[in-house]
Amino acid sequence: MSDPRERIGLVAGTGSLAVEFASRARERGCEVVVVALSASDLDSLSDIATSSAHFSPLQPKKIMAFFHSEGVRRVGFAGKGEKNLLFQGLKFDFEALRFMYRVKNLADITIMDEVLEFVGKNNLEVIPQTEFLDHLLAPEGQFGKFPIPAGEEGEVRYAFQMAREIARLDIGQTLVAKKGAVVAVEAMEGTDETIRRGCALAGTGAVVCKVARPDQDARYDIPTVGPATLKVVKEGGASILVVEAGATFLIDKEALIKDADAAGIALAGWRSEEEK
Repeated sequence: MSDPRERIGLVAGTGSLAVEFASRARERGCEVVVVALSASDLDSLSDIATSSAHFSPLQPKKIMAFFHSEGVRRVGFAGKGEKNLLFQGLKFDFEALRFMYRVKNLADITIMDEVLEFVGKNNLEVIPQTEFLDHLLAPEGQFGKFPIPAGEEGEVRYAFQMAREIARLDIGQTLVAKKGAVVAVEAMEGTDETIRRGCALAGTGAVVCKVARPDQDARYDIPTVGPATLKVVKEGGASILVVEAGATFLIDKEALIKDADAAGIALAGWRSEEEK
């Protein structure tokens, strides 16, 4: 648990989750030292942070040095990291080159496990995202006005099962299905592009499902869904958006539900049959 007098670190990726993490920690009396991985995200966090800086994710040595200079002992990760930087020929510092030499593959879980090991070797403890963001976890059941139609429950069950399987294989966490067929699976392109591609192929009435990995590490990459995701679902003509209950963060929940109701989209938290 956090000490209200504690100075914690935050490695902030893109999106609103990092702002929510920092704000929640600040509300609990912690001081927050932020490293923004994108210069464009620094402005949204600088007013919340006690201290902040921008470093590329390819500069891990500088990031660790900054946290140590600020008296940080525990650090959290929140927001989307841009893995495509690893393929763009940018300059790596020496520690990043050593990391790339050691890593077995570029799967998300492999990269983050190596990152966590590196952070630990630098005498920093990684904070579970749920320590400050547990209030965002999706409950089970219907969220808005529209329930999952009785005739579509089998479709949702199938989509959820398939999504859990691709997550287990560390391919992605989002899947689009229709009429008992997998239409699109998330890879490196991310959630929004997967939904766009899947809905373009499936037409109206598809099911969009987002899940966590079966053994999700609470310290990183807990899946998130918010109004921006719902907008893409609406534009694609999907009729159902399902997230894994107790394992997915809902960003700006009131706006998310309002938008789903306005669009006539069924929005729900779902659990695997084994967990029910």
